[in-house]
Amino acid sequence: MYSSAKLPLQVQRIYNPSIEEFNKLYAVPGKPVLITGVVSQWKACSLWNPQYFKSLAGERGVPVKRMKNGNYREASSELMTLSEYLALVNNNPVEEDRVYLSEQPVKKILPELVSDYSVPAYIDSKEPLAACYIGSHVYSQIHFHPYGKALLCVVSGRKKVKLFAPDQTQFLYQKYNFSKITDEPVDLEKYPLYANANYYECEVNAGEMLFFPIYWWHGVDTREFTSAVVFFWNDPRRLRWLPPPGIPWHTPLLFEIASWYFKGKAILRKLASYQDRS
Repeated sequence: MYSSAKLPLQVQRIYNPSIEEFNKLYAVPGKPVLITGVVSQWKACSLWNPQYFKSLAGERGVPVKRMKNGNYREASSELMTLSEYLALVNNNPVEEDRVYLSEQPVKKILPELVSDYSVPAYIDSKEPLAACYIGSHVYSQIHFHPYGKALLCVVSGRKKVKLFAPDQTQFLYQKYNFSKITDEPVDLEKYPLYANANYYECEVNAGEMLFFPIYWWHGVDTREFTSAVVFFWNDPRRLRWLPPPGIPWHTPLLFEIASWYFKGKAILRKLASYQDRS
C-alpha cells in the first residue's frame, strides 16, 4: 500500500520580507517560509538554461551523482563534461538510474555563474556556501542539515518539497541525517510509521526561495529541468549543540566528530601533496 501520509500543511508564502521580519518570524523560531520577490530579480532567471550552461562551460568536467530510486545517501560519483551531463539528463528514461549535478560549489565548478546572482541579505554569515543543483526527474530522499540553515533558490523550473518538523523524526526511520525511505510515494507496508507523520508541502517555482531551518527534514522532487542555487550557512555551535525536540541528543556530537574527521583527512591530503612536490 502506498500513501503520502496525512493531508499536508501549507508553508507560508511571503513577499520580500525585511531582514528584521525574517529573523523574528522565521530564522530565530526555526520556521520554514517561502519567499518571493528576491530571486526573481536575479539576472540568472533570464539566462539559466541548458544552452547557456553549454556555451559557458560545455567541455568542463563536472562531478555528478548517480543513484537508484532517489537513494541520495548511497549515490556514487562520476566525472563527465557538462555537455555530456546535460545530454544525459535530456535523454535519460525515468526508469533508469538518475544522474544529478548537485551540492557542487558554484565558485569552484562554474565560477562564470557567480555574477548572475547575489547572496540574499537574510544570510547572517560572511562565508555562506553557494552550491548549484542542476537536473531533471530526480528525487532527493528525506534528510536534514545538521550544521545550519539553508535557502533553496530556484532559478529555472520548479521543485516540490515536503518538510517535516524535527519532532516528526520518530516517524521517518532515521539513519544519520537521512531517512531510510527512498521512494515517493512511500510504501506504508514497509514504513508504516510514516502514516503518522505531519508534514508541510510546497512548490518552489522559478524566482522563489524556500528557507530550511536547521534540523528540519525535507524531501525534494524535481520533475522537470530545473536549476537552483542553495545557500548553506552554519549556526553557532551553542545552537547546534541544543537540538530541538525529536532530534536525538547525541546527534550534534556525531556530526561534530564527523566534521573533525573530514577536516583531518583534508589536512593529511594537503600534507601528502606537499611531500610529493618536494
